[in-house]
Amino acid sequence: MSSVAEAHPAARGRMAGRIAPAKERAEAFLKSWEWTWTSAVVFSLALTFFIMITVAVIPSFWLYFADQKLKWDGGAPHTLLPYSWAQGILPWTFQGFWLKELRDAVAMGLSTGPLVTVLVAAAVLQNWRRKLRGAQSDTRPTGGYR
Repeated sequence: MSSVAEAHPAARGRMAGRIAPAKERAEAFLKSWEWTWTSAVVFSLALTFFIMITVAVIPSFWLYFADQKLKWDGGAPHTLLPYSWAQGILPWTFQGFWLKELRDAVAMGLSTGPLVTVLVAAAVLQNWRRKLRGAQSDTRPTGGYR
């Protein structure tokens, strides 16, 4: 990047110019953040609640919704969406077996997606914070005699 683009965030693009102040605030927060017992316990409770809702409640709701409203219960072949307005948009028909497979695949995505997102976000934030603080990539001792 040129020095003009570094001096003026708007020169990097409209989106980068809009995101720059929020990114600076987030980096300042990440650089100065320190865990206390209270914040760790509150965060753990909130994370547990989020995981329980996203891993158990939302996929369960989807299974009931797909069976009762969309009629993806494995019965006779029918269109993907049983609503009359959708017949012209999605004219395909599927066998009941494939609708159950699609229903279960969506449920698995709904249950694993948030969990994987939390793990990836934690790793990204940890590495971002380490970079902001200027830590080396090899910060943990490997043990043994030196």
